[in-house]
Amino acid sequence: VFKPIRASFQETSTATMAGADISEIFRKADKLKRDVDACLEGFAAPKGSQGSDVAMQQRLAALFADLTNSTQILREEVSALPEKGRAVWDRKAMRLEEDVSVLQQAVDKQLGQFYKVQREAENRKKLFGDKKKTDGPDDEMQGLARENKALRDSANALDEVLEQGRSIFGNLVGQNKMLKNART
Repeated sequence: VFKPIRASFQETSTATMAGADISEIFRKADKLKRDVDACLEGFAAPKGSQGSDVAMQQRLAALFADLTNSTQILREEVSALPEKGRAVWDRKAMRLEEDVSVLQQAVDKQLGQFYKVQREAENRKKLFGDKKKTDGPDDEMQGLARENKALRDSANALDEVLEQGRSIFGNLVGQNKMLKNART
C-alpha cells in the first residue's frame, strides 16, 4: 500500500521539470493532491488498517512538501507564460493554491504531534549538546568543563532568585506590621 516516500515526484521533478510542459506539472501536482487527500483519509480510518502512525505521518509530510513545491513550480511556470494563454492556467493554479491552503490546515492538525515530538528532540539536543561528538579525551574534558560552568551559573542564578524572594518576603512582613500598627 505504501509507496516510497519521495520516489513518486521528487526523482522525476529535477529531471523533467525543466523540460516538462505546464500540463505535466499540473497533472503531477493534482496527483500529489489526491495522494495527500488519501493519506489524510487514512488517518480517519480505523487504526491498524494502514500501518504505523509514524510512517503515515512521514509519508504525509513528504507528500505535502512535494505538493507545495510543485504548486510553487506551477505558479512560476504560469507567470512565465505569454499573456494569451495565461488566464486558463492562472485559474487552475489559483484553484490548486486554494486547495493546498485548505490541505495545509488538515496536515498541520495531523502532523502537529509528530512535529512537536521532533521539535522537543531538537530542543533537547540543543540544550544538552550532542553527546555523540567526542573526538578524543580533550573534547570530553572540555564538554565536562562546559557542563560544570553551566551548572555553576545555574546555581548562581538560583541563589539570586532566592535572595530576591527573601527581600520581597521581608518587605511584605514589614508592610504587614505597618498596617497592623496603623489599624490600632
